[in-house]
Amino acid sequence: MKKILLLLSALAGILSFAQTSPLIIQNYNTFDAVGRLRTGMPGGAPGPYMYAAPNAPYGTYTIPAGAGTVYNTFDTSGTALLPITIWYVTDPTNPANSGTYPYNHPFITTVMNPSNVWGGFHFWLTDPSTGATDTYELGDPTVYPGFSASGTGTFSSADWFTITTPSGPTTYLQIF
Repeated sequence: MKKILLLLSALAGILSFAQTSPLIIQNYNTFDAVGRLRTGMPGGAPGPYMYAAPNAPYGTYTIPAGAGTVYNTFDTSGTALLPITIWYVTDPTNPANSGTYPYNHPFITTVMNPSNVWGGFHFWLTDPSTGATDTYELGDPTVYPGFSASGTGTFSSADWFTITTPSGPTTYLQIF
């Protein structure tokens, strides 16, 4: 019984911090940021995670040069300036949950919002005149250990960080 209470307490702690942070993305660079935006379980715990589907008119998830957007929650991402209307869910702990979901599907609201946080963005910027490409894996290293909070390329730099205020945390991705 004590083990069950301890496990439930730990799970409640993890879930209490999930999806409490809006994500603000600002691409100040002159090139598109193209890649895979993903979510994950707090602290890198095993469980479901999601990738943003391509946003129209792009064939991949893209933050255009000079653009920015705000995602308040996963289940409102389809109403953002750069909408994410589809989420690709992978659940290694319960493969039956894996699949494609519209942003406002009850599974996103009831399962993913309370269990996931913004994990990171694996992306690249390419200078078409030179062919030079800067590649980044930015995000929360406690969610994805291979990701870093900042990086500098040949012609760009980028940072992923969270600011906590009395009204709550806000996560930022800024690309320069």
